[in-house]
Parts: sequence; structure tokens; C-alpha cells
Amino acid sequence: MLAVAITAMLWGIDYYRHRFVRSDRDLFRLLPPGDATVFYLNVAALRHAGLLRLLTGAKTAEEADYRSFVRETHFDYERDVDAIAGAVANQQAFFAIRGRFDWSRLRQYAAAHGGDCRGSLCETPATHAGRWLSFQAIQPDVMALALSQQRGAAQTVRPSAQAFRGAIPDRPVWARVSQSVLKNPAGLPLPLRIFAISLQFANPVMLSLSPADEHGEEFKLELDAQCANAAMAETVRNQLDLNTKLLKLELAREHVRPNAADLTGLLTAGAFQVVERRVIATWPVRKELLQSLQ
Repeated sequence: MLAVAITAMLWGIDYYRHRFVRSDRDLFRLLPPGDATVFYLNVAALRHAGLLRLLTGAKTAEEADYRSFVRETHFDYERDVDAIAGAVANQQAFFAIRGRFDWSRLRQYAAAHGGDCRGSLCETPATHAGRWLSFQAIQPDVMALALSQQRGAAQTVRPSAQAFRGAIPDRPVWARVSQSVLKNPAGLPLPLRIFAISLQFANPVMLSLSPADEHGEEFKLELDAQCANAAMAETVRNQLDLNTKLLKLELAREHVRPNAADLTGLLTAGAFQVVERRVIATWPVRKELLQSLQ
């Protein structure tokens, strides 16, 4: 019995030492390198605070496809996911997800919906023609997931010796916007496109979301953009302030009042300041906007 106990202990130590993901920061080391918009969601913290449904809305749970997926795999992101790190670039999305997975049921789901599994890699056609959803296990509690025109793209989400560059904000939700999006924001809605152009010479540009009050009914969206020097930061701040005023004037010209339930209410309420060579901006995310997303 003593020998069995020692063997189990040594196996446990060896198993832990060879796990690729021991913290949420390790998730970013799995993402493919390159200029991409990188984001993070601490789903466990949002769930514990009762904020997850406010941010995600209820529409997903109402969709028949999602209900079918939950029924066949016993997987529900609201219950089973703890953290998500992702990268989006060139119409591709890559995710490293930490949580609890029933891998056998997931493999069965892929096979039953026109896909297949080879080894640990599974792939299945996505909803949009010509795109593939692929996934594989990095370790029992970590999934690599990809949505791409390339079959088996989840294989590019894998352990790497390359550390994640840059600071990781202490926020439950944040994103680092890629330079390609800032310099070519054609795919963004027009109001966001105008603000993105103002930030094209800043790097990095971080966006984060956190509760604005202790009740968690409203949130604060914060921008932290680093510039080459204080003069450049002041120029960016002035441009953001000018764009906000122009948006207000355009709405007034069309006899439209800013609406707290859409982007007009969000973007017209921005406040901007310069701290050394960083531009700090904040926008209040009202409960009306959150409710409109549900």
C-alpha cells in the first residue's frame, strides 16, 4: 500500500509538471503568433459575480442549434468554461479554453454532424460554407479551438516556448487591438471606424471592461493606448475628443438624441485624459445597452 501511494504521488507530481497550462497566462502561449486582436475572458470570475448572463445575453441559449449542441455533448459554456484566451486575424479565430470537457461526447458530436476525428484532432463544417470548426485537447481541462477556412486549424493552437508579450490587465474582460485593424478598420461599424483611425499610431492599444459599481448593473469600458511620446498622446486625446464632438453634432443635425441602448449613447459619453505618454479613455456601459443585447 505504501508503494502504491508513493507511485501515485510521483505520478501526480510528474503529471502536474508536464501540464502546459497551469495558469490563465499560460493560455496565451498556446495562441499562434502574429498581428492579431488578442482577447481574454475570465468566465469563472464573471459567473461567480453573477455578471456572465449580463454580458453574454440570453439569445445564444435560445437558439435551436445551441440547445442541440448542449443536449448532445452535455457542454454549456455558462457552466463548464472557466477562462478563454483568443486571437482573431485574417478572418480566422483561435481559442484556448480552460474548463471541463466530455471529450468522448464532443468527438461523437463532430462525427454526427458531417465531421470526423483523427487522433485527438476533430473537425466539422461550420455554419458558413467553406469554413471549418476544429478542436483538440491540449490537456484534459484545456481545449484548442479554431474557426477557419483551413481544415484542422486547431493544430496551430499548441504549446510554445514564446512568452506572451505585454502586460495582462487585471480585468475580467479585455482585448489588445491589432495594428492591422487600427490601420485598416474598414470592417468596423462607422462610429468605431472613426475612433480606430485616431489610434493607428498608438501601440499597444488595450480595451478592458469592468464593473462600474458594486452591484454590477453597469460597466466601464476603458481604453489604454501607449504613444511614442507625450506630444503624440496629447494629439490622440484631442482627436478622440474631436471625434466625440463631431458625432454629437451629426446626431443633433439629424435630430437624433444619443441612446443609452446603442452605440450612440456609449460613444458620446467618453472622457479622455493623458497620463505621461498614455491616452486613457473611459465610456460608461449602461444597463440599457446590456439589456438590448439580451
